[in-house]
Amino acid sequence: MTTPPTALNSIEAIFIEHHAWLRTRLRRSVGDAYAAEDVAAETFTQLLASPPAQQVREPKALLTTISQRIVYEMWRRRDLEEACLQALAHASADQHVISPEDQMQLLEALRAMDKALAGLSSKECAAFLLYKLDGLTYQEIGDQLHITASVARRHVAKGLLQCYKAADFKPLG
Repeated sequence: MTTPPTALNSIEAIFIEHHAWLRTRLRRSVGDAYAAEDVAAETFTQLLASPPAQQVREPKALLTTISQRIVYEMWRRRDLEEACLQALAHASADQHVISPEDQMQLLEALRAMDKALAGLSSKECAAFLLYKLDGLTYQEIGDQLHITASVARRHVAKGLLQCYKAADFKPLG
């Protein structure tokens, strides 16, 4: 879909008027000029990719909302990577050393899983992980998450559906 010229002019005007402000605001939030520039660029990229708006009444509010989502996603990925690296360090101290290549493959797999499960609520995600990683039954998941077994089953099913969609399976035939 192409963006109409009037919408492009509006976005161009927003960029000219608010890019420096957004970068400065993000610099305080993320603490790094390069990361702030990356988030600002991604913010305007997402703004361009979104359905065209006739008139943006509050450009700073819109830019703040988009950039906050990007920053939260960045922090979530960083926390996931840190947790994975800590688990790898702990595992390698107890067992064998994992090669950097294997560490990278594991991180990529975790990112893919994280992306696949991003649409789930925290309870849905927890139920899915308890089922797939810990091998708990629906009743055990329900007991642990304080939900019924049937709700646990629905949460797991939703997680499986998310993974199925993320894998982009095509029907045979």
